[in-house]
Amino acid sequence: MKPLLTIGIRPFHCSRKLALGMVGLLAALVLPAAAVTIAAWDFTGENEVATSTAEVFDPKLDSISTLTRGSTAGASIANNSFRTTGFKNDGIASTNTDYFQVTLSAATGYTLSLSCVDASFAGTASFYATSGVTGQFAYSLNGSAFTLIGNAFVMTSGGAMPQINLSGISALQNLPASTTVTLRYFASGQTDSGGWGFYSVALGDYGLGIGGTLFDSNLPRLTLSADPASFAENATAPAATGTVTIPTALTSDLLVTLVCSDLTEASVPASVTINAGNRSANFSITAVNDLLADGTQSLNITASANGYNNAVQVISVSDDGDLPPSLSPGAIAFVGFNADANDDLAFVALVPLAASDKIFFTHRMWNGQNLGQGGAFDAAEGVITWSAPAAGVAAGTVVTLNNLGNTTHSASVGTLVSIGTFDLSANGETVYAYQGSVASPTGFLAVITTQINATTAGTGLNASQIIHLTSNADIAVYTGLRANQQNFAAYLAVIGTPANWISEDGTGDQSNNTLAPDLPFDTSAFSLASGGGYAVWAATYANHQAADADADGDGVPNGVEYFMGETGDSFTPPPTLTNNKISWRHNVAAAATYCVAISTDLIHWQPTSVGVQELGTSIEFTLPQGSQRVFVRLEVTTTP
Repeated sequence: MKPLLTIGIRPFHCSRKLALGMVGLLAALVLPAAAVTIAAWDFTGENEVATSTAEVFDPKLDSISTLTRGSTAGASIANNSFRTTGFKNDGIASTNTDYFQVTLSAATGYTLSLSCVDASFAGTASFYATSGVTGQFAYSLNGSAFTLIGNAFVMTSGGAMPQINLSGISALQNLPASTTVTLRYFASGQTDSGGWGFYSVALGDYGLGIGGTLFDSNLPRLTLSADPASFAENATAPAATGTVTIPTALTSDLLVTLVCSDLTEASVPASVTINAGNRSANFSITAVNDLLADGTQSLNITASANGYNNAVQVISVSDDGDLPPSLSPGAIAFVGFNADANDDLAFVALVPLAASDKIFFTHRMWNGQNLGQGGAFDAAEGVITWSAPAAGVAAGTVVTLNNLGNTTHSASVGTLVSIGTFDLSANGETVYAYQGSVASPTGFLAVITTQINATTAGTGLNASQIIHLTSNADIAVYTGLRANQQNFAAYLAVIGTPANWISEDGTGDQSNNTLAPDLPFDTSAFSLASGGGYAVWAATYANHQAADADADGDGVPNGVEYFMGETGDSFTPPPTLTNNKISWRHNVAAAATYCVAISTDLIHWQPTSVGVQELGTSIEFTLPQGSQRVFVRLEVTTTP
């Protein structure tokens, strides 16, 4: 069965964060929800069609599987779409005749409960410009009197709308076979003539999907409840108690299977048994603290048993105030390491560091598990917190952290605070730079190690962001060039080259023995070679236009084309989705940085380093496990 709404990528719906100088490339993946997809439409290959027949239509429905139009919502030209120019800008009312319509009814012997609607849209840019397109669904049980569902939603670009939850509407639950429910979509945009409608980006992409459950009227139903039904992600286990109930006690045990739709928020046992002679059984619901600043998330717990209709309980899990990382992997790189005397480190900023940025440095042992999925440090060693100065730190600046093994320590730029003892004197040390909190990382930036088998799994860092020094080295410094790269990100590969380091190991203090390397570290700033950067590319391919402009009119900002190595005068290939991995092209010589961000609602975006890999000519992101809707975007920041 195809996933609800879409599985794939939604290219080139660009997020323009002008205040941050960012242009974006958005991809979306919608994973299966607990509710079954009972009807779905793939509009690939359709253009100016009056009606559209569903590709997915549950055989336990006996209504027509056709998407139709209101009398003033005539078909308009657009590839892979069910579109109209009839929505205009005259507002939304349930009596309007500019709508798209679906009817659903259960076949004899079944009852119907609706759970959600998902849809993706595309249209004329001027129609959704500035204030966007206002959309709203409505329902009717008699085909004439319609009730608008919830609040209208606004879309300022094409793409997936926020999911419409129908499970809380009692009128749309437990509908007998004799009742037909009609759903309509209304819209109002910014012009009288712009086109707007459902859209599929590629074959297999559902531009409209309806979720629900069809119950067998001849079978008894399980009942499922949770107490409480809402809790925080850091709630003490068990966060809630679930109860599954049957109408009549049995003379033998009944095995009930349990499934949670989002294992990044909560977990349940695989099954629970209702013992003979009993009508119910309890089970524990455990919260999962995922480290994402993701607001309140809803999930479904489903109970099923042979001879019974399924039961679903909706759970809400609230965030506990996680702070997302402000920097991406590779934002800094180590350029100095000293384990002798008083212990010292040095790093170079490869992106500008804001006044609010904090970076933690520790040589505690990392357990190798993924962030948010059990990854953690032990508590045996100290942690140094570096805070950027009020003026921030320019890209290319070298920062030294001095006398870390003493009670009095300092930084060449910014301030330091220590917790515990910071002692690098053991044979073989690994220092991690990360963000989040002292005990709970939310994103790693860089690693430097003198251990042969350093634990870097689960950090989300790639090989260019991890410095491997000579085993058990006492002191080591980067000695490579500092002014020969076209962009700061390109220095990662240079700094990570062993031949660009010198080190020393031996008895006594190697940091002050007049043999290189010695302290103090070289603080000469890194700079860019002349003749590169976005400005040079734009002069050749984009008529000197800004990074957020679109010189060739293909819907992809100039800065993204530059980042991907395009020439700005041809079709830009979309990201690809293969084996649950999204891949974007990347020109490593581009003077630009990037961040992969994820969202479950297209409103709150969380930068992530987990699953991100820089593969030289491409950036790859492995989609998270679970059954929640996940949107993914690549944010690109260009430099002159």
